[in-house]
Amino acid sequence: MARRRTAARNNGTTFLMVGALLLILALLFRPWDFISFTSDTPTTGNNTSETQPTETENRMKDIFSDRDYGDLDPETEDILSAARSLEGTPFQSGGSSPEEGFNSSGFTQHVYEETTGLRMPRIAQHQNELGEQVTAEDLYPGDLVFFEGNTLMSGIYLGHGEFMTASQSNGVETLRLQDGGFWTENFAGGKRLTEEEKAALHPDTYTDHSHPAVRHAMEYLDTPYEFGGNTLEAFDCSFFTQLVFRESMDVYIPRVTTDQYLIGEAVDQSNLEPGDILFFSGIDLEDEDRGNGEITHAGIYLGEALMIHASRTEAKTQISYLNDYWNDNYTGARRYDSMSLQGEHPVVQEAASLLYTPFESGGTSPDEGFNTSGLVKYVYQESLGINLPDTANAQFEAGEKIERSELEIGDLVFFEGSSSYLPGIYIGHDQFIIASESSGVTTRHLDHDEFFSERFAGGRRYY
Repeated sequence: MARRRTAARNNGTTFLMVGALLLILALLFRPWDFISFTSDTPTTGNNTSETQPTETENRMKDIFSDRDYGDLDPETEDILSAARSLEGTPFQSGGSSPEEGFNSSGFTQHVYEETTGLRMPRIAQHQNELGEQVTAEDLYPGDLVFFEGNTLMSGIYLGHGEFMTASQSNGVETLRLQDGGFWTENFAGGKRLTEEEKAALHPDTYTDHSHPAVRHAMEYLDTPYEFGGNTLEAFDCSFFTQLVFRESMDVYIPRVTTDQYLIGEAVDQSNLEPGDILFFSGIDLEDEDRGNGEITHAGIYLGEALMIHASRTEAKTQISYLNDYWNDNYTGARRYDSMSLQGEHPVVQEAASLLYTPFESGGTSPDEGFNTSGLVKYVYQESLGINLPDTANAQFEAGEKIERSELEIGDLVFFEGSSSYLPGIYIGHDQFIIASESSGVTTRHLDHDEFFSERFAGGRRYY
Protein backbone atom coordinates (compact mmCIF):
# COMPACT_ATOMS: atom_id res chain seq x y z
CA MET A 1 0.00 0.00 0.00
CA ALA A 2 2.84 2.39 0.84
CA ARG A 3 4.59 1.48 -2.38
CA ARG A 4 1.45 2.42 -4.36
CA ARG A 5 1.24 5.83 -2.63
CA THR A 6 4.93 6.48 -3.35
CA ALA A 7 4.46 5.58 -7.04
CA ALA A 8 1.46 7.91 -7.30
CA ARG A 9 3.51 10.77 -5.80
CA ASN A 10 6.34 10.08 -8.24
CA ASN A 11 3.95 10.00 -11.22
CA GLY A 12 2.40 13.31 -10.18
CA THR A 13 5.81 14.92 -9.82
CA THR A 14 6.86 13.66 -13.25
CA PHE A 15 3.64 15.01 -14.80
CA LEU A 16 4.20 18.46 -13.30
CA MET A 17 7.80 18.53 -14.49
CA VAL A 18 6.83 17.55 -18.07
CA GLY A 19 4.05 20.18 -18.13
CA ALA A 20 6.43 22.88 -16.93
CA LEU A 21 8.97 21.92 -19.57
CA LEU A 22 6.36 22.10 -22.33
CA LEU A 23 5.25 25.52 -21.10
CA ILE A 24 8.84 26.82 -21.16
CA LEU A 25 9.36 25.49 -24.71
CA ALA A 26 6.11 27.10 -25.87
CA LEU A 27 7.11 30.46 -24.46
CA LEU A 28 10.52 30.23 -26.10
CA PHE A 29 9.45 29.20 -29.58
CA ARG A 30 5.84 30.57 -29.85
CA PRO A 31 4.78 28.29 -32.75
CA TRP A 32 1.75 30.47 -33.44
CA ASP A 33 4.14 33.12 -34.78
CA PHE A 34 4.44 30.96 -37.89
CA ILE A 35 0.72 30.90 -38.60
CA SER A 36 -0.53 33.48 -41.12
CA PHE A 37 -3.83 34.26 -42.80
CA THR A 38 -4.49 35.84 -46.20
CA SER A 39 -7.48 37.69 -47.68
CA ASP A 40 -8.32 39.63 -50.82
CA THR A 41 -8.76 42.68 -48.60
CA PRO A 42 -6.42 43.22 -45.64
CA THR A 43 -8.06 42.35 -42.33
CA THR A 44 -5.64 44.32 -40.18
CA GLY A 45 -4.61 47.93 -40.05
CA ASN A 46 -1.04 49.22 -40.11
CA ASN A 47 1.92 47.32 -38.72
CA THR A 48 2.09 47.27 -34.92
CA SER A 49 4.97 44.80 -34.54
CA GLU A 50 8.28 45.68 -32.94
CA THR A 51 10.30 44.81 -36.06
CA GLN A 52 12.70 47.32 -37.54
CA PRO A 53 11.16 49.86 -39.96
CA THR A 54 11.52 48.94 -43.62
CA GLU A 55 13.20 51.12 -46.20
CA THR A 56 9.77 52.04 -47.61
CA GLU A 57 8.47 52.97 -44.16
CA ASN A 58 11.48 55.20 -43.47
CA ARG A 59 11.07 56.90 -46.84
CA MET A 60 7.40 57.57 -46.14
CA LYS A 61 8.24 59.07 -42.75
CA ASP A 62 10.72 61.41 -44.39
CA ILE A 63 8.20 62.44 -47.07
CA PHE A 64 5.41 63.34 -44.66
CA SER A 65 7.43 64.66 -41.72
CA ASP A 66 7.04 68.31 -42.64
CA ARG A 67 4.36 69.10 -45.22
CA ASP A 68 2.49 72.37 -45.72
CA TYR A 69 -0.49 72.23 -48.08
CA GLY A 70 -1.55 75.82 -47.59
CA ASP A 71 -5.24 76.74 -47.54
CA LEU A 72 -7.38 74.01 -49.05
CA ASP A 73 -10.05 75.01 -51.57
CA PRO A 74 -13.73 74.48 -50.55
CA GLU A 75 -14.21 71.49 -52.85
CA THR A 76 -11.28 69.66 -51.29
CA GLU A 77 -12.54 70.52 -47.80
CA ASP A 78 -15.92 69.05 -48.75
CA ILE A 79 -14.29 65.83 -49.99
CA LEU A 80 -12.30 65.38 -46.78
CA SER A 81 -15.27 66.22 -44.57
CA ALA A 82 -17.53 63.76 -46.38
CA ALA A 83 -14.90 61.02 -46.17
CA ARG A 84 -14.37 61.55 -42.43
CA SER A 85 -18.10 61.52 -41.77
CA LEU A 86 -18.20 57.92 -43.02
CA GLU A 87 -15.57 56.65 -40.55
CA GLY A 88 -16.71 53.32 -39.12
CA THR A 89 -19.17 52.48 -41.90
CA PRO A 90 -19.06 48.67 -42.21
CA PHE A 91 -17.25 46.89 -45.03
CA GLN A 92 -19.43 45.28 -47.69
CA SER A 93 -18.09 43.52 -50.75
CA GLY A 94 -19.40 45.50 -53.72
CA GLY A 95 -21.01 48.04 -51.39
CA SER A 96 -21.37 51.64 -52.54
CA SER A 97 -23.60 53.41 -50.02
CA PRO A 98 -23.64 54.13 -46.26
CA GLU A 99 -26.77 52.01 -45.90
CA GLU A 100 -25.28 48.83 -47.37
CA GLY A 101 -21.63 49.48 -46.48
CA PHE A 102 -18.60 50.00 -48.72
CA ASN A 103 -15.71 48.31 -50.35
CA SER A 104 -12.75 50.57 -51.12
CA SER A 105 -13.76 51.69 -54.62
CA GLY A 106 -17.41 52.08 -53.63
CA PHE A 107 -16.35 54.40 -50.80
CA THR A 108 -14.23 56.51 -53.17
CA GLN A 109 -16.96 56.67 -55.80
CA HIS A 110 -19.60 57.67 -53.25
CA VAL A 111 -17.56 60.47 -51.68
CA TYR A 112 -16.64 62.04 -55.00
CA GLU A 113 -20.18 61.91 -56.33
CA GLU A 114 -21.76 63.28 -53.15
CA THR A 115 -19.37 66.23 -52.89
CA THR A 116 -18.45 67.10 -56.47
CA GLY A 117 -21.13 65.45 -58.60
CA LEU A 118 -18.44 63.62 -60.59
CA ARG A 119 -19.40 60.20 -61.91
CA MET A 120 -16.38 58.16 -60.91
CA PRO A 121 -16.09 54.56 -62.15
CA ARG A 122 -17.22 51.80 -59.82
CA ILE A 123 -14.13 49.58 -60.09
CA ALA A 124 -10.77 50.60 -58.58
CA GLN A 125 -8.85 49.53 -61.68
CA HIS A 126 -11.04 51.80 -63.81
CA GLN A 127 -10.61 54.66 -61.33
CA ASN A 128 -6.86 54.24 -61.66
CA GLU A 129 -7.07 54.67 -65.44
CA LEU A 130 -8.18 58.28 -64.98
CA GLY A 131 -6.11 61.26 -63.93
CA GLU A 132 -2.44 62.17 -63.83
CA GLN A 133 0.05 59.99 -61.96
CA VAL A 134 1.02 61.39 -58.55
CA THR A 135 3.96 60.14 -56.48
CA ALA A 136 3.93 59.98 -52.68
CA GLU A 137 6.06 63.15 -52.60
CA ASP A 138 3.43 65.09 -54.58
CA LEU A 139 0.24 63.81 -52.95
CA TYR A 140 -2.29 66.53 -52.14
CA PRO A 141 -5.48 66.25 -50.04
CA GLY A 142 -8.35 64.92 -52.14
CA ASP A 143 -6.14 62.85 -54.46
CA LEU A 144 -6.93 59.19 -55.06
CA VAL A 145 -4.49 56.63 -53.64
CA PHE A 146 -4.19 53.01 -54.79
CA PHE A 147 -2.88 49.81 -53.23
CA GLU A 148 -1.95 46.47 -54.77
CA GLY A 149 -3.56 43.45 -53.15
CA ASN A 150 -5.08 40.44 -54.84
CA THR A 151 -7.13 43.17 -56.51
CA LEU A 152 -6.44 46.89 -56.76
CA MET A 153 -7.92 48.99 -53.92
CA SER A 154 -8.51 52.74 -53.77
CA GLY A 155 -8.76 55.40 -51.10
CA ILE A 156 -8.84 59.17 -50.55
CA TYR A 157 -5.74 61.05 -49.40
CA LEU A 158 -6.27 63.36 -46.41
CA GLY A 159 -2.82 64.91 -46.09
CA HIS A 160 0.31 64.33 -43.96
CA GLY A 161 0.43 60.69 -45.00
CA GLU A 162 -3.13 59.95 -43.85
CA PHE A 163 -5.74 58.41 -46.12
CA MET A 164 -9.14 56.75 -45.80
CA THR A 165 -10.36 53.54 -47.35
CA ALA A 166 -12.70 50.66 -46.54
CA SER A 167 -10.94 47.58 -45.14
CA GLN A 168 -12.52 44.22 -44.51
CA SER A 169 -11.70 44.24 -40.80
CA ASN A 170 -12.59 47.80 -39.81
CA GLY A 171 -14.81 49.18 -42.57
CA VAL A 172 -14.11 52.81 -43.42
CA GLU A 173 -11.03 53.84 -41.46
CA THR A 174 -8.17 56.32 -41.39
CA LEU A 175 -4.67 54.91 -41.97
CA ARG A 176 -1.16 56.30 -42.43
CA LEU A 177 1.32 55.54 -45.18
CA GLN A 178 4.27 56.05 -42.80
CA ASP A 179 3.13 53.46 -40.24
CA GLY A 180 4.38 50.42 -42.16
CA GLY A 181 2.56 47.19 -42.80
CA PHE A 182 0.36 46.25 -45.74
CA TRP A 183 -0.72 49.72 -46.83
CA THR A 184 2.77 51.18 -46.79
CA GLU A 185 4.44 48.31 -48.60
CA ASN A 186 1.67 47.96 -51.20
CA PHE A 187 1.18 51.64 -52.02
CA ALA A 188 0.81 51.77 -55.83
CA GLY A 189 0.70 55.54 -56.31
CA GLY A 190 -1.82 58.34 -56.51
CA LYS A 191 -3.99 59.88 -59.22
CA ARG A 192 -5.30 63.42 -59.65
CA LEU A 193 -8.15 64.17 -62.04
CA THR A 194 -7.46 66.80 -64.68
CA GLU A 195 -9.81 69.73 -65.13
CA GLU A 196 -10.86 68.27 -68.50
CA GLU A 197 -11.74 64.95 -66.87
CA LYS A 198 -13.67 66.66 -64.12
CA ALA A 199 -15.77 68.46 -66.71
CA ALA A 200 -16.32 65.32 -68.81
CA LEU A 201 -17.40 63.27 -65.77
CA HIS A 202 -19.91 65.87 -64.53
CA PRO A 203 -23.53 65.63 -65.80
CA ASP A 204 -23.95 69.42 -65.76
CA THR A 205 -21.44 69.65 -68.61
CA TYR A 206 -24.06 68.18 -70.94
CA THR A 207 -27.03 70.35 -69.93
CA ASP A 208 -26.77 72.52 -73.04
CA HIS A 209 -25.15 69.98 -75.33
CA SER A 210 -25.87 70.43 -79.04
CA HIS A 211 -26.99 66.81 -79.47
CA PRO A 212 -30.48 66.20 -78.08
CA ALA A 213 -29.83 62.52 -77.28
CA VAL A 214 -26.82 63.46 -75.13
CA ARG A 215 -28.84 66.08 -73.24
CA HIS A 216 -31.78 63.76 -72.69
CA ALA A 217 -29.70 60.76 -71.65
CA MET A 218 -28.54 62.60 -68.53
CA GLU A 219 -32.09 62.57 -67.20
CA TYR A 220 -31.80 58.81 -66.65
CA LEU A 221 -28.57 58.75 -64.64
CA ASP A 222 -28.84 56.37 -61.66
CA THR A 223 -31.86 54.51 -63.06
CA PRO A 224 -31.42 50.91 -61.83
CA TYR A 225 -30.17 48.33 -64.32
CA GLU A 226 -32.32 45.29 -65.05
CA PHE A 227 -31.59 42.80 -67.82
CA GLY A 228 -34.65 42.81 -70.08
CA GLY A 229 -36.18 45.71 -68.15
CA ASN A 230 -38.47 47.94 -70.19
CA THR A 231 -39.91 50.42 -67.70
CA LEU A 232 -38.68 53.73 -66.36
CA GLU A 233 -38.12 52.08 -62.98
CA ALA A 234 -35.38 49.76 -64.33
CA PHE A 235 -34.05 48.90 -67.76
CA ASP A 236 -31.14 47.49 -69.73
CA CYS A 237 -28.76 49.08 -72.23
CA SER A 238 -30.81 48.68 -75.41
CA PHE A 239 -34.04 49.91 -73.83
CA PHE A 240 -32.11 52.95 -72.64
CA THR A 241 -30.79 53.82 -76.12
CA GLN A 242 -34.16 53.17 -77.74
CA LEU A 243 -35.95 55.31 -75.13
CA VAL A 244 -33.54 58.24 -75.35
CA PHE A 245 -33.59 58.46 -79.14
CA ARG A 246 -37.36 58.14 -79.35
CA GLU A 247 -38.05 60.78 -76.71
CA SER A 248 -35.37 63.26 -77.73
CA MET A 249 -35.30 62.99 -81.53
CA ASP A 250 -38.31 61.01 -82.75
CA VAL A 251 -35.87 58.33 -83.90
CA TYR A 252 -37.34 54.84 -83.69
CA ILE A 253 -34.78 52.07 -83.40
CA PRO A 254 -35.30 48.38 -82.50
CA ARG A 255 -35.45 47.06 -78.97
CA VAL A 256 -32.35 44.83 -78.90
CA THR A 257 -28.70 45.65 -79.54
CA THR A 258 -28.22 43.16 -82.38
CA ASP A 259 -31.06 44.78 -84.34
CA GLN A 260 -30.00 48.33 -83.46
CA TYR A 261 -26.58 47.62 -84.96
CA LEU A 262 -28.10 46.63 -88.29
CA ILE A 263 -29.65 50.04 -89.04
CA GLY A 264 -28.44 53.63 -89.20
CA GLU A 265 -25.22 55.02 -90.64
CA ALA A 266 -22.03 53.09 -89.89
CA VAL A 267 -19.39 55.34 -88.32
CA ASP A 268 -15.65 54.69 -88.22
CA GLN A 269 -14.15 54.82 -84.73
CA SER A 270 -11.87 57.67 -85.78
CA ASN A 271 -14.92 59.78 -86.76
CA LEU A 272 -17.09 59.30 -83.69
CA GLU A 273 -19.29 62.22 -82.65
CA PRO A 274 -21.36 62.76 -79.49
CA GLY A 275 -24.75 61.12 -79.94
CA ASP A 276 -23.45 58.10 -81.85
CA ILE A 277 -24.31 54.71 -80.35
CA LEU A 278 -21.36 52.44 -79.55
CA PHE A 279 -21.75 48.66 -79.69
CA PHE A 280 -19.76 45.97 -77.87
CA SER A 281 -19.65 42.19 -78.22
CA GLY A 282 -19.32 39.35 -75.77
CA ILE A 283 -20.01 41.27 -72.52
CA ASP A 284 -22.95 41.40 -70.11
CA LEU A 285 -23.84 37.83 -71.08
CA GLU A 286 -26.70 37.35 -68.61
CA ASP A 287 -28.61 35.24 -71.12
CA GLU A 288 -26.96 31.81 -71.49
CA ASP A 289 -28.30 31.52 -75.04
CA ARG A 290 -26.30 34.54 -76.24
CA GLY A 291 -23.09 33.74 -78.12
CA ASN A 292 -19.74 35.23 -77.15
CA GLY A 293 -19.38 36.96 -80.52
CA GLU A 294 -22.84 38.50 -80.38
CA ILE A 295 -23.36 42.22 -79.86
CA THR A 296 -24.54 42.43 -76.28
CA HIS A 297 -24.09 46.02 -75.11
CA ALA A 298 -24.63 49.60 -76.30
CA GLY A 299 -23.98 53.09 -75.00
CA ILE A 300 -24.28 56.69 -76.19
CA TYR A 301 -20.98 58.38 -76.99
CA LEU A 302 -20.31 61.65 -75.13
CA GLY A 303 -16.92 62.57 -76.56
CA GLU A 304 -13.59 62.64 -74.67
CA ALA A 305 -13.54 58.80 -74.61
CA LEU A 306 -16.69 58.64 -72.44
CA MET A 307 -20.14 57.15 -72.87
CA ILE A 308 -23.39 57.02 -70.94
CA HIS A 309 -25.05 53.62 -70.70
CA ALA A 310 -27.20 51.36 -68.58
CA SER A 311 -24.40 49.44 -66.89
CA ARG A 312 -24.77 45.99 -65.41
CA THR A 313 -21.49 46.39 -63.47
CA GLU A 314 -22.56 49.71 -61.99
CA ALA A 315 -26.13 48.39 -61.55
CA LYS A 316 -27.43 51.72 -62.89
CA THR A 317 -27.19 54.20 -65.74
CA GLN A 318 -23.76 55.78 -65.49
CA ILE A 319 -21.05 57.73 -67.33
CA SER A 320 -18.08 55.46 -68.09
CA TYR A 321 -14.58 55.95 -69.43
CA LEU A 322 -13.79 53.92 -72.56
CA ASN A 323 -10.82 52.06 -71.16
CA ASP A 324 -9.11 48.93 -72.51
CA TYR A 325 -11.98 46.73 -71.34
CA TRP A 326 -14.41 48.54 -73.60
CA ASN A 327 -11.97 49.04 -76.47
CA ASP A 328 -11.10 45.34 -76.52
CA ASN A 329 -14.79 44.47 -76.95
CA TYR A 330 -15.70 47.36 -79.27
CA THR A 331 -17.59 46.23 -82.39
CA GLY A 332 -18.69 49.42 -84.12
CA ALA A 333 -20.86 52.53 -84.01
CA ARG A 334 -24.03 53.78 -85.68
CA ARG A 335 -25.44 57.27 -86.23
CA TYR A 336 -29.21 57.73 -86.36
CA ASP A 337 -29.54 61.50 -86.73
CA SER A 338 -30.95 61.29 -90.27
CA MET A 339 -33.73 58.96 -89.10
CA SER A 340 -35.54 61.61 -87.06
CA LEU A 341 -39.23 62.01 -87.89
CA GLN A 342 -39.27 65.37 -86.07
CA GLY A 343 -42.81 64.90 -84.75
CA GLU A 344 -44.44 65.19 -88.19
CA HIS A 345 -46.31 61.87 -88.29
CA PRO A 346 -49.21 61.55 -85.86
CA VAL A 347 -49.72 57.86 -86.67
CA VAL A 348 -46.17 57.04 -85.62
CA GLN A 349 -46.35 59.28 -82.56
CA GLU A 350 -49.47 57.49 -81.34
CA ALA A 351 -48.07 54.05 -82.09
CA ALA A 352 -44.79 54.83 -80.34
CA SER A 353 -46.64 55.93 -77.21
CA LEU A 354 -47.96 52.37 -76.98
CA LEU A 355 -44.61 50.58 -77.15
CA TYR A 356 -44.29 47.75 -74.61
CA THR A 357 -48.06 47.48 -74.14
CA PRO A 358 -48.65 43.75 -73.59
CA PHE A 359 -50.03 41.50 -76.31
CA GLU A 360 -53.56 40.27 -75.72
CA SER A 361 -55.52 38.00 -78.05
CA GLY A 362 -58.48 40.07 -79.23
CA GLY A 363 -57.18 43.14 -77.37
CA THR A 364 -58.15 46.59 -78.67
CA SER A 365 -57.04 49.11 -76.00
CA PRO A 366 -54.00 50.07 -73.92
CA ASP A 367 -55.73 48.93 -70.75
CA GLU A 368 -56.37 45.38 -71.91
CA GLY A 369 -53.50 45.03 -74.39
CA PHE A 370 -53.51 44.60 -78.17
CA ASN A 371 -53.46 42.01 -80.86
CA THR A 372 -52.10 43.09 -84.27
CA SER A 373 -55.37 44.28 -85.80
CA GLY A 374 -56.54 45.88 -82.55
CA LEU A 375 -53.35 47.96 -82.38
CA VAL A 376 -53.55 49.44 -85.90
CA LYS A 377 -57.29 50.10 -85.56
CA TYR A 378 -56.77 51.93 -82.26
CA VAL A 379 -53.84 53.99 -83.57
CA TYR A 380 -55.65 55.11 -86.74
CA GLN A 381 -58.75 56.08 -84.80
CA GLU A 382 -56.82 58.05 -82.16
CA SER A 383 -54.38 59.82 -84.50
CA LEU A 384 -56.35 60.34 -87.74
CA GLY A 385 -59.98 59.67 -86.85
CA ILE A 386 -60.04 56.85 -89.44
CA ASN A 387 -62.14 53.84 -88.48
CA LEU A 388 -60.46 50.73 -89.88
CA PRO A 389 -62.24 47.36 -90.07
CA ASP A 390 -61.98 45.13 -87.03
CA THR A 391 -60.14 42.17 -88.52
CA ALA A 392 -56.73 42.06 -90.19
CA ASN A 393 -58.05 40.40 -93.35
CA ALA A 394 -60.72 43.07 -93.75
CA GLN A 395 -58.12 45.80 -93.15
CA PHE A 396 -55.96 44.29 -95.89
CA GLU A 397 -58.84 44.34 -98.38
CA ALA A 398 -59.96 47.88 -97.50
CA GLY A 399 -56.74 49.77 -98.20
CA GLU A 400 -55.04 50.98 -101.37
CA LYS A 401 -52.35 48.53 -102.47
CA ILE A 402 -48.82 49.93 -102.02
CA GLU A 403 -45.65 48.27 -103.26
CA ARG A 404 -42.83 47.95 -100.80
CA SER A 405 -40.67 50.42 -102.70
CA GLU A 406 -43.50 53.00 -102.40
CA LEU A 407 -44.11 52.66 -98.66
CA GLU A 408 -44.50 55.90 -96.73
CA ILE A 409 -44.48 56.54 -93.00
CA GLY A 410 -47.91 55.76 -91.58
CA ASP A 411 -48.82 53.06 -94.15
CA LEU A 412 -49.76 49.61 -92.90
CA VAL A 413 -47.62 46.58 -93.72
CA PHE A 414 -49.08 43.08 -93.69
CA PHE A 415 -47.53 39.70 -93.07
CA GLU A 416 -48.89 36.20 -93.55
CA GLY A 417 -49.86 34.55 -90.28
CA SER A 418 -51.09 31.02 -89.63
CA SER A 419 -54.76 31.90 -90.08
CA SER A 420 -54.91 35.60 -90.96
CA TYR A 421 -52.77 38.58 -91.89
CA LEU A 422 -50.65 40.32 -89.27
CA PRO A 423 -50.69 44.14 -89.72
CA GLY A 424 -48.09 46.64 -88.52
CA ILE A 425 -47.49 50.40 -88.88
CA TYR A 426 -44.63 51.48 -91.14
CA ILE A 427 -42.37 54.07 -89.45
CA GLY A 428 -39.71 54.54 -92.12
CA HIS A 429 -36.20 53.18 -92.66
CA ASP A 430 -37.66 49.68 -93.26
CA GLN A 431 -39.01 49.54 -89.71
CA PHE A 432 -42.54 49.01 -88.42
CA ILE A 433 -44.39 48.83 -85.11
CA ILE A 434 -46.46 45.73 -84.45
CA ALA A 435 -48.10 43.86 -81.57
CA SER A 436 -45.99 40.76 -81.04
CA GLU A 437 -47.00 37.79 -78.91
CA SER A 438 -43.49 37.54 -77.49
CA SER A 439 -42.73 41.24 -76.90
CA GLY A 440 -46.01 43.16 -76.87
CA VAL A 441 -46.05 46.36 -78.93
CA THR A 442 -42.55 46.55 -80.37
CA THR A 443 -40.38 47.70 -83.27
CA ARG A 444 -39.30 45.29 -86.02
CA HIS A 445 -37.34 45.50 -89.29
CA LEU A 446 -38.58 44.36 -92.69
CA ASP A 447 -35.27 42.70 -93.57
CA HIS A 448 -33.50 41.91 -90.32
CA ASP A 449 -36.29 40.05 -88.56
CA GLU A 450 -36.32 36.54 -89.98
CA PHE A 451 -39.93 35.78 -89.12
CA PHE A 452 -41.42 38.90 -90.73
CA SER A 453 -39.00 39.23 -93.63
CA GLU A 454 -40.12 35.85 -94.98
CA ARG A 455 -43.83 36.63 -94.63
CA PHE A 456 -44.22 40.14 -96.10
CA ALA A 457 -47.56 40.25 -97.95
CA GLY A 458 -47.77 43.90 -99.01
CA GLY A 459 -48.55 47.45 -97.93
CA ARG A 460 -51.81 49.37 -97.72
CA ARG A 461 -52.72 53.09 -97.49
CA TYR A 462 -55.98 54.54 -96.15
CA TYR A 463 -55.68 58.30 -96.57
